[in-house]
Amino acid sequence: MILPGSARVRPFGWGVLCLSIALAAPARAQTPAEPGFARERMYLGFSVLPDFTLDGVTFDGNTIYVEEGGDETFILPRLDSRAMPKIVAGFRTRPVALEISYERTTHDGTFQDLVGEAAFNVVNVDFKFFMNTRSRIQPHVVAGLAFPWLKVYDGVFDGEDVGDGRFAGQGLNLEGGVTLFATPSIGVSVGYAYRVLWFNRATGVTDTTYRLRPRFRETSNGVIVMGFVTL
Repeated sequence: MILPGSARVRPFGWGVLCLSIALAAPARAQTPAEPGFARERMYLGFSVLPDFTLDGVTFDGNTIYVEEGGDETFILPRLDSRAMPKIVAGFRTRPVALEISYERTTHDGTFQDLVGEAAFNVVNVDFKFFMNTRSRIQPHVVAGLAFPWLKVYDGVFDGEDVGDGRFAGQGLNLEGGVTLFATPSIGVSVGYAYRVLWFNRATGVTDTTYRLRPRFRETSNGVIVMGFVTL
């Protein structure tokens, strides 16, 4: 018996139907990709570079800078080594995280036989790329930008007054290391960091901003350790 409004299924129709079912079955059998071990959301961290200083390429403790046509003389002291803390705010997805951080440290600065003080600050915007993301142990690499400024207290003289010398510029951050997750939300990372900085502006007693040509180039490097917690 044929129901009203229905149609006979011819052999060709059965073949198309079977082919459609065969193609659809694997798609239904697929399972979603397994998530990474770490939670993918915002996290906060704190790190320390135990032995930070500028390498003294330009700030060598023996050089002065005088702007052509200007009256101000800047000293470029050699900075001693200090532990540098860093506060980090990041957002992690798989397999990359965006980190914004701030670092500050104070140093004794030596210029020939004189000893003064200097303060180094830097804001960083970094991308951290993770490998082996399904594991507790994940190698990582970092690439990002640095925005440093350095204040040398009583580091400039204009012939009458003494004031603070301030230097600012840009830089590049690179790091390779490994991140260990104790839980999906808590972990620690250890890496070797390298940074190159270019100071291209200087300001002294008169608050005049001088463009540094050529730029003052500095580098720093060392082991960095960070602990973090995912919110």
